[in-house]
Amino acid sequence: MIKFVKAGALTLGAITAVALLPAAAEAASPQSICGAGYTLVKDGSRAIKTKKGEQLAVTHLLYNGRTGKNCAVTIKTKYIGKPSYTYVGLNVKNGTDAGEGAWFDRYAGPIYVNARHKCVRYSGKASSPDGKKKAFGGRDKFDNCG
Repeated sequence: MIKFVKAGALTLGAITAVALLPAAAEAASPQSICGAGYTLVKDGSRAIKTKKGEQLAVTHLLYNGRTGKNCAVTIKTKYIGKPSYTYVGLNVKNGTDAGEGAWFDRYAGPIYVNARHKCVRYSGKASSPDGKKKAFGGRDKFDNCG
């Protein structure tokens, strides 16, 4: 988010900081998006690809052992900085379903579910800005039961 300032109040340092914001956001990791204490689970990343095999994003599953919560996020690998439909979903077996989808610039999520001693699955979707390319992926089976 860029904050506006009154004319004349913007310094060279502020201009440099604003110019660096998009690059810093592109480099966001799943851990930095989900927050402190979340670590990527084993086999917790899935490429989000079109039927022709073009990768548009990656969906990640993380877990926080202290809180017992899972976190999921879909991070775009193509069309970064341009709004395109991006979705992340997280399902707990016999429990809660969570999801978020909209026209995002960089990623969808994070979304969280309580999943201590429960199995989860996750999914992601992404599209091109014009909506002509659509990609899907994730883990269909429930796993990471812990």
